[in-house]
Amino acid sequence: MSNIIESATIEDVALYLQREEGLDASSARTQAQVVIDSFTDMQDKGLIKGWYFDEQSHLELLPSDNALKIIANQK
Repeated sequence: MSNIIESATIEDVALYLQREEGLDASSARTQAQVVIDSFTDMQDKGLIKGWYFDEQSHLELLPSDNALKIIANQK
């Protein structure tokens, strides 16, 4: 995917939350851990392949092939 410019680490997500939500560093780190844990859970369930920041610095999920098939079948 050409629009992926970097993977999102917990530190990246914390900085994103500080910038977008106005959280202090400690709160942002705590919330980033919750976000990453949720993403990992979705990945373990086969719903996503991963997560990343796009070219506009938006946090995005990369759906799994199975999730894409389910979405296509619902249309």
